[in-house]
Amino acid sequence: MRNLINLLVTLAVFWVGSEYFSEYVAISDLQTLIIASLFMFVIGYLFNFLLIVSFAAIPLGVGCVTTPLLLLASVVLTPIKLWLLDTYLTGFEINGFWTYVILTIVLSLFSVGKQSQR
Repeated sequence: MRNLINLLVTLAVFWVGSEYFSEYVAISDLQTLIIASLFMFVIGYLFNFLLIVSFAAIPLGVGCVTTPLLLLASVVLTPIKLWLLDTYLTGFEINGFWTYVILTIVLSLFSVGKQSQR
């Protein structure tokens, strides 16, 4: 359920960005909007899977190397995903460095995390 909400939030953030800030975020049509949101969702899901596998591999000695690298990559994962969309998805365009920064912050603020049990 949490992943579905994050997918919808990403879709909403991209839509609002393209509607109200079209000089910074340009999305050509609905199909491009859906593909971009699904791409963000799939890459995030795969990253979480890799992180779980890496933590599980710590007793084998391999996870001691991969886990810190994945944690470091998580800091720049959203800007990398946005850059990949901008570079390879026709009809999706982000203009300016600060647009990447603002989109990363907005997507981080509105994403739904897992609540800890106390």
